[in-house]
Amino acid sequence: MDSKRLDEARRLLAKAETKYKFSTYGGDYRRLLDYLLSPDFTELLLVLGVDLAKKLLQAIAENYQDQDIKECVDKLLNEIDGYESQSEETTSRMLTY
Repeated sequence: MDSKRLDEARRLLAKAETKYKFSTYGGDYRRLLDYLLSPDFTELLLVLGVDLAKKLLQAIAENYQDQDIKECVDKLLNEIDGYESQSEETTSRMLTY
């Protein structure tokens, strides 16, 4: 990831920690769920790209024991995988024409 995108991702995360109050430093980790389901998180995913977004979500799943967070992460990963499949199908169809 280039430094410009990395800076943007850091900025978005800092803003989200303040807005959703999920910081590991005195915040409520369960508020992370609110963030994961928000358009703000979608914006971060667009900055990160598919591969890094999946790595981030996998790290969240590994580091949090909360079942609701794990289920949300699984749902998001499935959505990303579905999006990837659709993109590949569209590209494949475009190449055959």
